[in-house]
Amino acid sequence: MSRAFVDEDSEARLNREKLEHERKLRDWLAIQEKKVAFLESDPKAGEMDQELRGQWLRETREDIERTRLLLDEMSSPEHKSPKDEGSA
Repeated sequence: MSRAFVDEDSEARLNREKLEHERKLRDWLAIQEKKVAFLESDPKAGEMDQELRGQWLRETREDIERTRLLLDEMSSPEHKSPKDEGSA
């Protein structure tokens, strides 16, 4: 098999992996945003231990911020996949 075909297959596989990773991050972000909405406004959240509720809100907001930064980095043109960074 030609080296060009192998390189194209490898590049296509890496692109699919990147898209799948991005999809999983977006799904996680949606879950975390729903969690914050629940903790902020659902009457059941008002009934829980308020110290724990506050801790979960802080941690979840921090996770949302980290996830958004990762997604921003992934969408930037100069982003390299983790596999690319290991070989640089």
